[in-house]
Amino acid sequence: MSVTGAGHKADLIVINGRVLTMDDDNPTAEAVAVKDGAIVALGSHASIEEFKGPATRVIDARGGSVIPGFIEAHMHLFSGAAELAHLQLSGVHGFEALQKAIRDYASTHPDAKMLVGQGVDYTVLDDERVTRHHLDAILPDRPFVMAAPDHHTMWANTKALDLAGILNGRTLGPGNEIVMGDDGLANGELREGEAFGPVLNLAGEGRVRLGLATGGEPDPMPSAEERAADRDIMRRGLAWCARHGITSIQNMDGNLYQLELLAEIEAEEGLSCRVQIPFHYKNFMTLDMLDKASAMAERYNGEWLSSGMVKVFYDGVL
Repeated sequence: MSVTGAGHKADLIVINGRVLTMDDDNPTAEAVAVKDGAIVALGSHASIEEFKGPATRVIDARGGSVIPGFIEAHMHLFSGAAELAHLQLSGVHGFEALQKAIRDYASTHPDAKMLVGQGVDYTVLDDERVTRHHLDAILPDRPFVMAAPDHHTMWANTKALDLAGILNGRTLGPGNEIVMGDDGLANGELREGEAFGPVLNLAGEGRVRLGLATGGEPDPMPSAEERAADRDIMRRGLAWCARHGITSIQNMDGNLYQLELLAEIEAEEGLSCRVQIPFHYKNFMTLDMLDKASAMAERYNGEWLSSGMVKVFYDGVL
């Protein structure tokens, strides 16, 4: 079936695919033709051939499913890309499995000044909450911290807490907490960015926190060399999204710096995903801070990169 004449040659043709058309009369197809960003024809390989021109790009799906691009509703692009090299703990359950994963990672990263894991489930030890004592039993002599999947909670061992200067606790802003134990010392659970920020700083990942303590701007501002490195982190994140079929991102990091980085990438080589970044309105802010949100929206309003929305926390997390 076609919505345009064959005289209009397609920009893109996908062949040998499995296409669910959502049309009861023609429920499946094996080829798709695209022109100016819109599907102009579906059908058999033979029927789509007439839309092929000398400049048409042809992709062989090799029997794979052809689906629309995914729209990611809540992503932290910068920190997620930076953390691709961290210890991945998603799916790890039970103390023995956690111990093996951490020790194996530590043995293959002997020179890391700080070991960082991510994606560990809140119920990794079933009903028992993780404490520094669990992590000390696994890795007592090297600083280690691991993050929950939502990145609102982290757990650190005693070595990391001590080096970060928070073993004895610290007064923090609203919504942030260093959980204290019955012994008067931090028990290892760190809630929100002000609590785990000092630990991440040990890993030299202060700027990675832009994706964790959202809404902040780097202070001090990165050097030209650091800014170039941050653009490379963004590129890695965009490439990861493209490989996984993600074509639009709501990047909830919520800061102007990342908009600037993405604008620089767009100017240099274009973006592989559409990205929208909100202004993060935090609980300590006054209404006049929304002027910054308006400025971000006015400055960034393109098809591929935009702001134009506000992120607000209404309640806490787990």
